[in-house]
Amino acid sequence: MKNIDYLFAVASLRARENELLTKSDFEQLISAESYEKAVSLLNDKGYEISGDDYSSRLDENLNEVWDYIIKSAPEAEILKAFVVKNDFHNIKAILKSEVMNYSAEDYMLSPSIVSPQDMIEAISARDFKKLPDYISAAAEDAAQILAKTQNAQLCDAVCDTAALEAMISLSEGGDEILKEYANIFCLSSNIKTAFRAIKTKKSSAFLNASIAKNALLDKKEFISAALSGEDELSEFLKLKGFEEFAAAFEESPSQFEKYCDDKMISIIKKSKMTVFGISPVAAYFLAKENEIKCLRIILSAKQSRISNDIIRERMREVYV
Repeated sequence: MKNIDYLFAVASLRARENELLTKSDFEQLISAESYEKAVSLLNDKGYEISGDDYSSRLDENLNEVWDYIIKSAPEAEILKAFVVKNDFHNIKAILKSEVMNYSAEDYMLSPSIVSPQDMIEAISARDFKKLPDYISAAAEDAAQILAKTQNAQLCDAVCDTAALEAMISLSEGGDEILKEYANIFCLSSNIKTAFRAIKTKKSSAFLNASIAKNALLDKKEFISAALSGEDELSEFLKLKGFEEFAAAFEESPSQFEKYCDDKMISIIKKSKMTVFGISPVAAYFLAKENEIKCLRIILSAKQSRISNDIIRERMREVYV
């Protein structure tokens, strides 16, 4: 599709952006005196949550948004970049369910490129050819690793790395905003993985399997810095212009997660300046995904009776 072909989809989603929750809406939810009051306020915005089970309704809401976007831009292959991580999560859930003897359906995520049921059938039958090319090879590798070594961590690493590289590959069909989003997302995931690997004294082989290629940092240089320790990795990131990432992780892992989420929102906000192309369409989905992440933070905290000040500290930036 050409950039102008997305004009109708963009116009439609611009109207729906008015329904996204604002900073003021979130402040009302945070200030609500109880979980029940927060749910009541949220239901006034159309979420239709009942009882304590807010999670399933939030999942349904995101799936509804994804279905609407796909119908608005049905030929937009680039959009798959932003849900492909769920496909690889589902591979892990299915393979582990076979070992642990639990129901994979209870741990599957959506929206996804391959439906959860189709993924279960393909993995269970080891018929990997039924899966898209950018999913099948990693799925087969992960299955073999788990069967031969029972190494769940390495299985996770293979799937997580493949998910990031698939995201970057799919994003190549988009504009500069979406390419930047994919590469920064990959970078932040690599940094988190590297710092955790340092703390747990993982080998170079593990890091090589766990670090995804991206356009921002050379993989070999990055791994070499990580193998030298936390201080060396932080210095490497600072020399490469990513000192804010290093500083956030040095403060705390939770602060790093927040910094990365806020960074991603700052990137997709750039799409507000354009009416052509696919980035405004992708941005709406990512904005909704971020909104739901914020709602999980608030509602979980309200159920646990966590103070409003702590909730505010955990909150992410919002799109509108």
